[in-house]
Amino acid sequence: MKRSIIVGNWKMYATSIADAHILATTIRNKVAPVIGIEVVLCPPALWLPEIKNILGDNKKILLGAQNMAYEEEGAFTGEIAPSMVAEMAKFCIVGHSERRQYFDESDQDVNEKVLAALKHGITPIICVGERKRQNNAAEPTRQLAAALYHVPKKYFKDIIVAYEPIWAIGTGENAEPEYVAKVAVKLRELLHTATPILYGGSVKGSNIAGYAERPEIDGVLVGGASVRAAEFIEICRVWSNSKNFKS
Repeated sequence: MKRSIIVGNWKMYATSIADAHILATTIRNKVAPVIGIEVVLCPPALWLPEIKNILGDNKKILLGAQNMAYEEEGAFTGEIAPSMVAEMAKFCIVGHSERRQYFDESDQDVNEKVLAALKHGITPIICVGERKRQNNAAEPTRQLAAALYHVPKKYFKDIIVAYEPIWAIGTGENAEPEYVAKVAVKLRELLHTATPILYGGSVKGSNIAGYAERPEIDGVLVGGASVRAAEFIEICRVWSNSKNFKS
């Protein structure tokens, strides 16, 4: 059976430890009975130890980092080494468009981070997406090919790809499921059959069912809605119900 993965990217929200504690605790308790899905929470880096403690040995809800450096160590003020991430989290978002736009991350930076993540046993969640709506998947596939440069194919099953069209992130204009499915088919040509392909971009409870109904889409990367506990929990429930998972 294909994996179903719901990732919550908290970005720079949940700005107090109290808010983060309540959010993580609520999600932990309410998602527990939802079957058939894997959930990854990606809080701000400072909150990783706290959220890790809240989740405990939970096997359904795991932790991810929002970013990491690819250097092993050194004079890189403000950065987080892969080994540091590995002690806290099993996943790391890599190549998010906001990192590219605001921090000038290049294709080479993304590739280096993918390689570093795999070296340290971290599953990279590789983000790709075009800036403007297109009639083809040329830009996302180009970004993915660059991210996978020098990555041995035996590791392809150990990564996650998130298709996030930039024009849909935080705009309220989500890409239609059919549009996403076509891009996913092209991305799949570069990947292992077991590599999960997610969609991200204005995902919310009211539109999640359309994505869950598409066999080409294996889950979602949720941004703003992931810090609204009830909304995120609803996304998890709808995905599970749409896939007709049974205990």
